[in-house]
Amino acid sequence: MQPNLAKLFSWLFGFTASSLLCSGLSAQAQTPDSAYYGYITVTPSDSTQSSGSATDNAQPTLVLVQPQTVAAATPEVAQVPVINPLKILGRSYIGVGGNIGLDGEETNLGEGSLVIVTKAGFADNFSLHNAVMFGDETTTTVALSANFPIKAPVTGQTIVIPFVGGGVLLQPDKDWEADPLVSGGVDIPIPPRFTGTVRVNVVFPEDDETDVGLVLGVGYNLKLF
Repeated sequence: MQPNLAKLFSWLFGFTASSLLCSGLSAQAQTPDSAYYGYITVTPSDSTQSSGSATDNAQPTLVLVQPQTVAAATPEVAQVPVINPLKILGRSYIGVGGNIGLDGEETNLGEGSLVIVTKAGFADNFSLHNAVMFGDETTTTVALSANFPIKAPVTGQTIVIPFVGGGVLLQPDKDWEADPLVSGGVDIPIPPRFTGTVRVNVVFPEDDETDVGLVLGVGYNLKLF
């Protein structure tokens, strides 16, 4: 009976030691760092085996591999493009419209007439607003204007361009007689190719006389500068 007990104790001792060893290895494999590792099998290449070297007897081995860290996906913030019609369409235009006489009879400005409207923009805040009026007489207005673009707060798009300026009214039928002129109004961009314009012109043909006309027109945008 004693030899059997010795064998039993030997078997129990070996089993306990093996269990403890496996438990330690399992606990080590479950550490936080090892959770990001993996194992791959590496087999010698055919070219190495065909070379007849000492590696012919090499056995497949397990290699510990740490995968590359994948950066967390960062959502892209949508960018709202800022579109300024002044830049895309240009600062100048040419078009047609009509003049409505509001006051006065000394010049064509105080009468109804067909009008060719133009604008030559040298900068966002500086331009020439011109008009040629056809009626009983031909009249041309030339006004050097200061522009004050008003933009939408969110998109930055120009929605309206008030302007004010001064110049002269020319009458070719009267030997290019020139009278002082005050002009003001608004230009309204109409994407993608047009601009609406509303202008009030006041001319002083005589010391105690004034002619007033309202011009309504639509111009086709150009980019001269």
